[in-house]
Amino acid sequence: MSASDLTGFLRGRGVDALDVVPLLGGEKNRSWLVDGAFVARSYSSSTAAEVEYELAATEFLARRGFPTPAPIAADDGSLWGWIDGRPAALFAYAAGAHPTDLIDGYFSTDLQLGRAAAALAAQLHTLTADQTFPGRRTTRLDPLERIESFLRSPYADLPVLRDATHHLTVLRQKIAAVYANPAGLRQGLVHNDISAVNLLLDRSGDITALIDFDDCMTSFHLYDLGRIAETWARTPDHHADPTRIHQLIEAYAATRPLTTRESDLALDFIATYAAATGADYLTNLPHVDSPTDSYSMLFFLDLIGER
Repeated sequence: MSASDLTGFLRGRGVDALDVVPLLGGEKNRSWLVDGAFVARSYSSSTAAEVEYELAATEFLARRGFPTPAPIAADDGSLWGWIDGRPAALFAYAAGAHPTDLIDGYFSTDLQLGRAAAALAAQLHTLTADQTFPGRRTTRLDPLERIESFLRSPYADLPVLRDATHHLTVLRQKIAAVYANPAGLRQGLVHNDISAVNLLLDRSGDITALIDFDDCMTSFHLYDLGRIAETWARTPDHHADPTRIHQLIEAYAATRPLTTRESDLALDFIATYAAATGADYLTNLPHVDSPTDSYSMLFFLDLIGER
């Protein structure tokens, strides 16, 4: 990275940085802590149109009091710019710490936090209801599209995945029919990755911020319950816990009541989200011994009664 490029980007937003520290741990993007007050991010894979959408959404939410860092506009009012040829943004630094009681670095047994995350998702969906944002999110993260991509791949023909492929095919047919007739299902901004690692907490364990909207999309609100359930509704051996799942759905519905059809299909959307995540994981393995090589696929198979 060119230091002058980052410096110019920051100065265009009124920041003459004295201390810039690279932040570690980002899976897809490069980030820097700037003077302890800002976070600069360079997007490695998102397009300019995707970044424009994300920043417009987070700016909208932050202005309405939702706990997420607001992007800092440039002198010309734009919310994003460029660092070394990649879209980039500057955010206000969000105070707080990530949850520490995680299993395998991702999953949490803290059901109280999971219920708070579900309520936060409902708040996000309520605030952005009927809103459109500039830019454009691609459909590559849509769970149904990801399942269909798996079913077209050579992995779907592996003998060890025969049963899983069958269940994915049945699910695809059911959810495709729902897409064709979405009446009674609310759609809009979906964070798409509300997990413990994307929450910041204060010392009392209360949520101070939901971060990392770079996987966000416009889709069915119920999909946000998919990631929440995968994170907070597992048994210690990674199986799905139906009791916890229903408690998370109830926590969501207490803030944003579900329609009758959403109540009927909530578990199907959660299963679809887990199936898509599992399919992605399996297709990135050099060798597959079992569908349960993926905890997400295990979660999906649990939800349809397979053990």
